[in-house]
Amino acid sequence: MSESDDLVSRPGVIMAGRFGRDGRIAEHKSAGLYLEDPAAMEMAHWFCSAATMMFEAMAAAMDRMEAAGSWRPMAAWFYTGGDYAITVYHDKFVFAESGKVKSFDEIRELLHHLDS
Repeated sequence: MSESDDLVSRPGVIMAGRFGRDGRIAEHKSAGLYLEDPAAMEMAHWFCSAATMMFEAMAAAMDRMEAAGSWRPMAAWFYTGGDYAITVYHDKFVFAESGKVKSFDEIRELLHHLDS
């Protein structure tokens, strides 16, 4: 069973995968047919790319102002809104239905474990 298969088998997870070096979705598994739509995949890519670039820019700005310590490199981010949530950890991601996931900490920990 692949990492993405393991993630998608969890309650509420509708898509899991990893980004390639160019920031595009390199591989994924999904539990929802609408996510197989190329337009939906492209939207998922741009949503994650835009959020990651924003956080990277904010971390760089904070590093310039911080007297000690660093905000970089960025490791992860999490978004939830409406019925859905996204967790990104390095090059791995999970899209989920918020109401069906028992614990986002569990998903974050799983992504962390897969990365180590």
